[in-house]
Amino acid sequence: MGIIDEYWTGVLQRLQAEVSVFNRLISHKGERGRENEQALARVLVGLIPRRFIVGTGLLFDRQGRQSKQMDIVVYDVIDTPTTLAQTTQLLFPVEEIACCIEVKTTVNSKAVHDSGEKKASILALDRADGAPQPFFALFGFESNASPNALAQRLNALPEEQLPDLVCVLDPGFIAGFGSVLDPVGVSSEYRSGVTLLRDVRDGVRFPGEYVDAQERIKSWEERDGVVYPIVDYQNRRVLSDPSRALLLFCEALLRGITAQEGRRRPVLSHYLTDDYREIVKTKF
Repeated sequence: MGIIDEYWTGVLQRLQAEVSVFNRLISHKGERGRENEQALARVLVGLIPRRFIVGTGLLFDRQGRQSKQMDIVVYDVIDTPTTLAQTTQLLFPVEEIACCIEVKTTVNSKAVHDSGEKKASILALDRADGAPQPFFALFGFESNASPNALAQRLNALPEEQLPDLVCVLDPGFIAGFGSVLDPVGVSSEYRSGVTLLRDVRDGVRFPGEYVDAQERIKSWEERDGVVYPIVDYQNRRVLSDPSRALLLFCEALLRGITAQEGRRRPVLSHYLTDDYREIVKTKF
């Protein structure tokens, strides 16, 4: 296991531990959801360039229209000084926002529908001076649906409401436009799949060789302190790798933010070889 693998496995374990503890301690669903949002926000704060701030709130435009509430917003406080900086900012001019993220503990049909409505509420805002449209992502900790069902629910959305990027840690699901998932891609095709756990021998990942699950009843399996979801793949039960899904989500998010500002690709992008970027299509 290389440096990047070990680091992101640790990031995932810390994130899962935070969410697990607070979900046990907090009985109110709304409060649990807010804590889960903060857990992801803490990961992002340690990842994105320091000129960006992570907050939450609503977007508005010069016509006075407002978006729906955004769980996480990312905005640049150096190049774009905040308009409402004299108070705790909960309202943001749409032109100031680089990224919005909808965070769900469980991604189900309603969560997908809600994400589409939130993106639509952003698109309805009038952006001045050709300001770019904020990057929009959906992040979930788990789903009660299979990867195929998740893909079908996303594909049921109107194209303009599709999130630019989607990640659901359990089952290691990731989706997005081709140009978002691939740093050198230009495809407008919407792709989705899972990050299956590759078999590694002597530090080498073997293409198309995935780790079979030993568990026959549970939907997850623990190995060396790491919890891996189990998914069906070609009449087999194999392990999925949520740490790689998280890594690809964060890297694509970084690229989405920096591309809007015309900045160079983040260094992390150059370290992710094709085997890191492998996403197995959801239609098995």
